[in-house]
Amino acid sequence: MYRKIDLHVHTPVSSCYVDYIRPEANIKTSLEEIVDAAIAAGLDAIAITDHNSADGIEGIREIGRRNGLCIFPGVEISARGGHVLAIFDQDTPVERLHRLVELLGFDEEQRGHGFHETAMWLDEVFQRIEESGGLAIASHIDRRPKGFIAGEVPLQDKQRIYNSRYLSALEITIPSDRARWNQGLMPNFPKGYACIQGSDAHEPREIGRRPIYVDIPTIDLDGLRLAFREYEARIRFPEDLAIDFSPRLG
Repeated sequence: MYRKIDLHVHTPVSSCYVDYIRPEANIKTSLEEIVDAAIAAGLDAIAITDHNSADGIEGIREIGRRNGLCIFPGVEISARGGHVLAIFDQDTPVERLHRLVELLGFDEEQRGHGFHETAMWLDEVFQRIEESGGLAIASHIDRRPKGFIAGEVPLQDKQRIYNSRYLSALEITIPSDRARWNQGLMPNFPKGYACIQGSDAHEPREIGRRPIYVDIPTIDLDGLRLAFREYEARIRFPEDLAIDFSPRLG
């Protein structure tokens, strides 16, 4: 069964959220608005991935439960070399995410700010995420400045990061390149990976603007792991589908 998912959603915990970027508009986004926007977009699940912080998880997870929306708790971590989405199972205690953030060296004042980064290389962070029970998805790899493929990192470091055994999938922003990433046909990067896209939403109206459709039996981390292993059969982008998936699938 296809599930419509957005694995890259921010909340006002992130300092670059619309509430702060446009102070003159006096926007005060509520967690209910974020859940309502996801449901209106026909999404079955979203991942909450604030910058270097899990502080927005608990409230929105409960609102999601009440409204039939699956919330994957997560963090978007800024590391040496780029950004990575750390995605955890629905019922993962938020304390585990807080411990990961602390392990990576982020203090209270740095949480929520994407411009602060851990001293660890990106591939070291992939390992810490996996050891904490999460999935590591390299964020917007083909977008400057914080996608590690597009960034100013030396090629040998990019290749080491890319070949990490702890990297589960790539988030891309150029969908036309997906087949080459899937098949390991990109120059200098001869390893195939599952690819996703995400909204990277920083306001409610952006949620679901770049979804994926995932054929999984249940909406959980095991389902995502299965989809990332069998990505050619299980992951679809909107342009792949000949039928209208705008209503929520039951």
